[in-house]
Amino acid sequence: MLSGTPIQKVHTPCAHCGAEEAAPLWSGHEHEYDNTTDDEFSFVRCESCGTVRLDPRPDVSELPRIYPPQYYAYNLLDEGRSSDGAPGPLDLMKIRMYQGRAEGMVKRLGKQGKVRILDVGCADGRILSWYLGSAVGDRLETHGIEMDESAAESARANGHEVVTGRFETDSCLENDSYDLITAAHVIEHVDDPVRFAERASELLAPGGLFVIYTPNWDSPDARRFRGHWGGNHFPRHWTLYDEDGLERLAQHIGLEFERVEYQANPIFWVWTCHSWLKARFPGSRWPDRVFPTVGIFHQSFLSFVLLSVFTVVDIAMRAVTGKTGSIAVELRKPAPN
Repeated sequence: MLSGTPIQKVHTPCAHCGAEEAAPLWSGHEHEYDNTTDDEFSFVRCESCGTVRLDPRPDVSELPRIYPPQYYAYNLLDEGRSSDGAPGPLDLMKIRMYQGRAEGMVKRLGKQGKVRILDVGCADGRILSWYLGSAVGDRLETHGIEMDESAAESARANGHEVVTGRFETDSCLENDSYDLITAAHVIEHVDDPVRFAERASELLAPGGLFVIYTPNWDSPDARRFRGHWGGNHFPRHWTLYDEDGLERLAQHIGLEFERVEYQANPIFWVWTCHSWLKARFPGSRWPDRVFPTVGIFHQSFLSFVLLSVFTVVDIAMRAVTGKTGSIAVELRKPAPN
C-alpha cells in the first residue's frame, strides 16, 4: 500500500511568467511505487503563457520520499544485464540508440577535436558510458551532475567526472566550458525550470548545444489518456512542455532554437496502460504483472515485447500525427561575432 500520510505540498505561480491564474488540465495519482503517497495531483495550464505545471506540487523537502531508494534512475547500469553480466537485448537496443544520438550531436556541434559533454542528472553514468562506446567516444570528455550521492559515486567509479548537487543551484561547475550539455528527462522534475535552463546557458561554451529531452504534453496519447498518461509520472514531473513552450524558454535564456525531434518513448505507454488498468480494476495485481512499471527496466521477454510493440506504436503515431509523447530540442549558444 502507498503511504497514507499526506505529502507536504506548495502552491506555486507559473515558473515562466509568474502568473497565478491557471486552468485545470487533468489529475491523477502515483501508481509506480508503493511507498510514496496516495494523494491526488493535478496539472494546470497557465492562462497567461500556456506553460503546464503541477499545482500544488510536493515541497522540495519531500524529494527523498517521492524518489525512494529503489527509484529506477538510481540503478540503471544493471537493468539490461543478462545472468552472466553481459548486456541483454534491451540494453543493446538502447546502447545503439544513445550512441547514435551522441554521434549526431557531435556532428551537429561542428567542433573539431575534444568535446566536453555534461550530462545533467547523470544517475550512475550509464548514458555517459554508452556515449564513450560510440564512434565519437574517443573525442568525449564525460562529466555529470547528480542529486543522489550513491548514484554519483557509481558514475565516478565508471570513469566519469561527476559532482553531486542540484543543477539549478550549482556553483561548482565552470561557466563557458562545456560544448554539449544534455538533460534527458530532467527539466520536468525541477522546481525552477527557467533557472535550470539559465544555468545550462551559463555553462555552455559559445557555439555549444543544450539538448533537452522531455515529455510532450501536446501529444495524441497525452490528450487521450489525460490523468493516466505515462508522461505525468505523478508526483515527480512538475513542469510539462510542448514545442512552443520550449521555443519560448530558448528565447528567454538567449539560446537559439535549432532543432526539434519527436521520439519514441515506449516506457510512457507501459505506464499509461498500468495507470489506466489500475483505475479500472482497483485492488487487482494483474496489471502490475502485465505492465510492470519498474520491472520494465529489467531484462525479460515481457519487457522486450512491450518495448518493441510500443516503439512501433510511437513510430506509427509520429508518421500519422507528426508528434509523440516525448520531445527533444537542441538549443545553441550564439558564438561571438
